[in-house]
Amino acid sequence: MEGGSSRLTRLLPWSWPVLLTVLITAPLLAPGYVVGYDMVFVPDLTLRLDLFGVTTALPRAVPSDVLVAVLDEVAGGQALNKLVLIAIPLLSGIGMTALWRALGLGGPLAGAAATALYVWNPFVAERYHLGAWALLLGYAALPWLVRSALRLRQGQGLPGFLLASAACALTAAGGITGLLVGAAVLLWPRQAQLPEYEGARYWRWVKYALGGAVVLNLPWLVAGLARTAAATSDPAAVPAFAARDEGYGGTLPTLLTLGGVWNADVVPASRGDLVPLVLGFLMLVAAVAGVVIWWRWDRAVRALVVVALLAVVVAMAGVVAPGAMAWIVREVPGGGLFRDGQRYLAPLVLLESVGFGAAMAAVLRVLPVKWIVGATAALVPIAALPSLAGGDGLKAAQYPADWAEARRVLANESGPGEFIPWPYESYRAPGWNQRRPVLDPMPRYFSKPSVVPDELIVDGHRLAGEDPRATAIATALREAVRDGTDPTAVLKQQGVAWLVVDREAGGPSPRNFTPQLAEVFSGPTVSVYRLPGTPAEQGARPWAVVLVITAWTLAAAVLAAATASAASALVRVRSKL
Repeated sequence: MEGGSSRLTRLLPWSWPVLLTVLITAPLLAPGYVVGYDMVFVPDLTLRLDLFGVTTALPRAVPSDVLVAVLDEVAGGQALNKLVLIAIPLLSGIGMTALWRALGLGGPLAGAAATALYVWNPFVAERYHLGAWALLLGYAALPWLVRSALRLRQGQGLPGFLLASAACALTAAGGITGLLVGAAVLLWPRQAQLPEYEGARYWRWVKYALGGAVVLNLPWLVAGLARTAAATSDPAAVPAFAARDEGYGGTLPTLLTLGGVWNADVVPASRGDLVPLVLGFLMLVAAVAGVVIWWRWDRAVRALVVVALLAVVVAMAGVVAPGAMAWIVREVPGGGLFRDGQRYLAPLVLLESVGFGAAMAAVLRVLPVKWIVGATAALVPIAALPSLAGGDGLKAAQYPADWAEARRVLANESGPGEFIPWPYESYRAPGWNQRRPVLDPMPRYFSKPSVVPDELIVDGHRLAGEDPRATAIATALREAVRDGTDPTAVLKQQGVAWLVVDREAGGPSPRNFTPQLAEVFSGPTVSVYRLPGTPAEQGARPWAVVLVITAWTLAAAVLAAATASAASALVRVRSKL
């Protein structure tokens, strides 16, 4: 009987993340695709060279799109969509549970509180609703990264560190966050001075770890550097993407309570209500107290405190120094990565989650009714954000049936060139998706490459894009709608051979301006047209292809080595059991 009770005690902490995952994702597992804002999964994303970032556009979906294109060949796009939705809260929760055990700050009840806050908080809810799935997978990897970095400080854990770094590197923002967190923990001074030989070996492993992490980030980094156009952005994006007050007494308190996303439409409805507001500040106070306790116990926490403070500074930059940020975005290549500073808040969430658990552990050590207090603490994050249950309004939808036929027809079209979607806008709210906004799925759904529109409309203001080809096309199409001019010459100059028309989106037909279009497919919701003549060949950049493929090869080699090493270690552990 005692053995069964002991087994149950060991299993409960690991069951809690599973339960939280079920509460969030169960309704989303219905047949169909959960798409919204930047979360776009299609039945089969074709693996193409442009997915690697060899285009004139900034590599915003590098390397995540390549990963999807490879994996959906195995599982299918719909299954992969569901797996990602499940993996975000599940890996976050299990990772925090594992980190909590490694830190030794308290028992499983306090650990359940830390896990609940890391899985169930406004940052996750807002980014989940915004469709930032690749960023959130990096967020889910962060506890694993810290745990592996702490193990590396003891001379082990390199494969785990590299695998977690690879998950962070699915996006540029996640990769930057992972590099900062990993470097801070590994480079922070140790409590005890190591013997010379041990110290030299340790620093050698640190070089391997950080060097490998940098290599894993090369796909998006090299793709960005290999562009011929300047990788700068519209300075008007700074106020558009600045963090916002959600009713918590200012932007800073909102960020400290782990909210503040730029898009008001994805903020949970309960944010700012009295009960969530009170609970949010109670958790913040408890987290600060817990960090103080942790600070006295382990110097490594100070590295995380520094990175968390830096995350808050980046998140606040667009609010307190909009002029300076606008200059950076306009003049510094890659500066646009920091226009949405709130997305770098993950280290603060991790710090507050562990701090919240540490505070609860201190309380449980002095209170007699441990189970009641511990269970209540674990439920507080849920009570502060009840709308996250069920995915916060996300629902499954089906692509129109005629899209598959249009895809087949377009794939069979011969000749050079790319297609553009019509209307030429980044986002739309299609009827088949219950009018929920979504990044236009057509560039991913259809197998041929496309010139993707990259202008954004935020609060009624149009923000300029970074791709010169897309800008030329958008300008020509706007002039056609306004003045009735024929944009055919500009489209052909930019390499466009086909137009794929979203008939549900409304607006004028492209044939009003280009009557010589040849219709190659017409369905209830989508039509495909071919432009006359041959599109201009776009300037080949073989040097860019070589650089990008080299970066991918190096990153793949590091990832394969880390995976093989981790698998070998797992086999050795099992053989000893």
